[in-house]
Amino acid sequence: MKKTLDELADEKVARLLSVIDMHKIVTVNKLGLIFIGGEKADDIRLSNLRAEAEAITQMEIWTLLNETPKKLAQDTMFVHSESLDDMKKGKSILFLLSQQNNIVDLFKNYVHKK
Repeated sequence: MKKTLDELADEKVARLLSVIDMHKIVTVNKLGLIFIGGEKADDIRLSNLRAEAEAITQMEIWTLLNETPKKLAQDTMFVHSESLDDMKKGKSILFLLSQQNNIVDLFKNYVHKK
């Protein structure tokens, strides 16, 4: 399907205004191949990321970065909650933590396939 000039212009504007570095986005395809920035990650990079993931999960900073927002989410949802929006806010925090952990686990569990 051919894109119209308006669609192309909208995409270009969206890319220019985005604060996301598309070269740093991790995705996994249906075959389990890992892509970073849209390019298949090579085995050396994945091995390095595995070592980094294993190291970071052993660091105290990792625990602090996980437990502090969890406490904030818990307080927001169950202690100071005044509306459904407070519950949504807490769930959003927990979702973000879950995604971060999924990415780290993805690399920690990487096994070189021959």
